[in-house]
Amino acid sequence: MTSVSQKNLLNLAQKAAASGNLTQAIQYLEEALRNGRTTKLVIELCDLYLKTGQSYAAYALIKEEQDLFSESAIFTEYSKILQANHFVIEALELQHMSKLEVIVAVSPETEAKQQKIMAEFKQKKQVTQYDYEQLFKLQLHNFINFAQSLLLDPSLNFAVRIALCEDLVRLGVKEDISVLVLNQVEHFVPQETELLEKGTVYREIVSAIGSRYYHRPSQLPTILGEVNLILGSLYPKLTKYVDEPDSFASDLASFIEKHDGRGHDKLFKQIYTKLPK
Repeated sequence: MTSVSQKNLLNLAQKAAASGNLTQAIQYLEEALRNGRTTKLVIELCDLYLKTGQSYAAYALIKEEQDLFSESAIFTEYSKILQANHFVIEALELQHMSKLEVIVAVSPETEAKQQKIMAEFKQKKQVTQYDYEQLFKLQLHNFINFAQSLLLDPSLNFAVRIALCEDLVRLGVKEDISVLVLNQVEHFVPQETELLEKGTVYREIVSAIGSRYYHRPSQLPTILGEVNLILGSLYPKLTKYVDEPDSFASDLASFIEKHDGRGHDKLFKQIYTKLPK
């Protein structure tokens, strides 16, 4: 529900926009949002961001919505924002995962700009979320090929490796993809692979860890952080390394607490030598 102060700020924003002062209108709406989030405020501000060439700001704002699909106004705005950002990869993922198609056509960047995006990405020493999301501007063929080249790079950032694998899964890629797992070349077919946190093995291990720390809830967030590092290092080949989730979880808890991974000790130590320091 929009408060009185928010309504006043919204009115001021609309008047400023009508008079052509879009910068002032944006400031009013940003202040209104700081007092509470409503669909109307989000859509109004996203529209102004798009009108002033701030398409990524609009994307960052709309992605904070808990549900992008149920309300038609939000989904329509989301579609327009994907179009403005040339985020064709995300549009294709949306179509594959939810069977929904964006309201407007989304096209990739020009081939020249795509080549520049890939070249600049490879030069990044620290990859931000913004840097990564620029890859959504690639056409599908370029995205798959570029992801494949990165997944065989031993220096690839831990988080980027997982993100690439999961984006290939969301796209439903049918091709066999090679990926380095613990410096070994492995193969997976994204269409036949689950997202990390959706996988049965992942959920069983996390459930077992949760049960183990049920009476020590203050320790659970730290433990789960370690668990995610371990399991993320083995993704997308978890089932190759985990034959019995309960015993794996027990050994993992022992390794974290006592530095004794028992039957999986060698594996855990190998993983930790590969993790970012």
